[in-house]
Amino acid sequence: MPVSCSRAFSNNLSSQVEKSTMTPDRNRKWQIAEPPPIGFRLELGFLGSGVRGPLPARLLWNRGVRTDADVTEYFSSGLDDFLDPHSLPDMDKAVGRIYRAINNNETIGVFGDFDVDGLTGTSIILRIVRTLGGKIVPYIPNRETDGHGLSNQAVDSFANASVTLITTVDTGSTAVDEIAYAKTLGIETVVTDHHLIETERPDAIALVNPHVDANDSVDYSGAGVAFKLAQALAETAGHEFPEDLLPLAALGTIADIVPLVSENRTLVREGLRKLGQTDFPGLRALLDISRAPGVSGRPTAELISFYVAPRLNAPGRMGDAEPSLQILTTDDVSEARALADRLDADNTKRRSLSEKAWEHALTQFDVISEDPIVAVNCDGFPMGILGPLAGRLNELTGKPAFAYQLVNGFARASCRSNTILDLHAALSTHSDDFDRFGGHARAAGFSIKHELLDDLLDDLRKHTAWDALGAPAVPTLHADAEVRLEDLTTSTWNFVSAMEPFGEANKEPVLVTYGAVPLDVRTVGVGGKHLKISFDADGRRIDSIGFGLGDRPLGSGPVDILYQLRSEVWRGRTRHQLGLRDIRPTQS
Repeated sequence: MPVSCSRAFSNNLSSQVEKSTMTPDRNRKWQIAEPPPIGFRLELGFLGSGVRGPLPARLLWNRGVRTDADVTEYFSSGLDDFLDPHSLPDMDKAVGRIYRAINNNETIGVFGDFDVDGLTGTSIILRIVRTLGGKIVPYIPNRETDGHGLSNQAVDSFANASVTLITTVDTGSTAVDEIAYAKTLGIETVVTDHHLIETERPDAIALVNPHVDANDSVDYSGAGVAFKLAQALAETAGHEFPEDLLPLAALGTIADIVPLVSENRTLVREGLRKLGQTDFPGLRALLDISRAPGVSGRPTAELISFYVAPRLNAPGRMGDAEPSLQILTTDDVSEARALADRLDADNTKRRSLSEKAWEHALTQFDVISEDPIVAVNCDGFPMGILGPLAGRLNELTGKPAFAYQLVNGFARASCRSNTILDLHAALSTHSDDFDRFGGHARAAGFSIKHELLDDLLDDLRKHTAWDALGAPAVPTLHADAEVRLEDLTTSTWNFVSAMEPFGEANKEPVLVTYGAVPLDVRTVGVGGKHLKISFDADGRRIDSIGFGLGDRPLGSGPVDILYQLRSEVWRGRTRHQLGLRDIRPTQS
């Protein structure tokens, strides 16, 4: 390996290590997907050249590709795949009002959110309005003092800045009272959002939300909706397609884990392509500080998910997301580099606090408890680390997880779930009890009076116990196919790379090999947490790395491995290896 493992881990793999070391269960079941029907084939042309066996067709079958037309759509590229932005609800009204504000020299206020989706969407609106010659001021709430969503405090701030039109990003669909308050001050509102609507419609000029007319609409992220607005504004003004804003939309779409199908796949695919060539100094600085030394190549969704997004999220998780917005909107190279260093330092601090919170949480529950949920108190920690903590608890236990803290008589919680419990549906039955509430099926948050918390958690236990009927008794790792290591060629790695971008609804392929023969085995990283193995592949040597697998008992013979194919460009050379997800001795 050209660089030492320890340096690569400490600089760039901490997020993945953090994610990979949380699951002590050694009895996870492996389940390989059913193969396609006998005789199924696809015309792949040069894409399938050099790949041994039926693996390409099987990987595509598992992702819903059934016909040659599906193949063409799946692997298409270019800007022709973008949909008409005016098909979104109220888009014409939104464009008309914003364009009028620009022409009349009104001051527009953009209200975003402090996560990556909200920050990138906010920067999209800031950049497009400034490009069109408009005046615009941003407001990103403080996670600790403001919480999520538009507030009267934010409206007052806009009023003091002589704002006459507020445009929300990634929020606003349920801000009925706040938008009404803004109207009393003579301020109109355009809402752009992608969250489910649990209240009456706010009195806004426009509500651009794909869930308003959810028939065949794309499940955009907040940044995705903001990009469609930017696309429509550019079109109305006679400008070219805003290709330079695609990387921002891609970052938000990846970070918000929306399904990478339809136009979302196009946004991410073209956004990652453009990201590698971006002229925005902040994005370039983020890429530089997020990669290992010497690593180059086209940015991937994995790079964004594990290395770029955590750095963008870090200041907001610690309280104030302003530096993250600044790095996305600055055009100054020196400022961008300084901000990247700031975000990197904040991320290091965030990781340290997250580990302390993790250790604190582990003292509050038993992994083998029969309690169908996990609920832990995290008083004294930044609110922003509760969401990732709940995610780790959910992955560790396989149960819906709730991390909360008590503040001024209220319990503020972040929640994460898997397929067992639809958080949004379960929490919606208590919507009248919440001070604040929002989210999706797998991730949500709420604020509720402390005295109501126990009853809420008990009801969630009942929901979970009922929904868990028929769920697998042990965690299951899903794989696409069984393959032999000797059948893995460079063309196999290239084909899998062509399937990118990976994410929700387009998962990275997972393969299984039984009876793999190790050539050498060693542990790396602090405390030997990670496993590095080279395997024999009919005379060839294939390297692998397994994060969090350093203490696995392997025996002295062949092993069964479950893994993904990883590629990395280091100093101009492409290096292929296996990314181990699980490993165990082969049973004779």
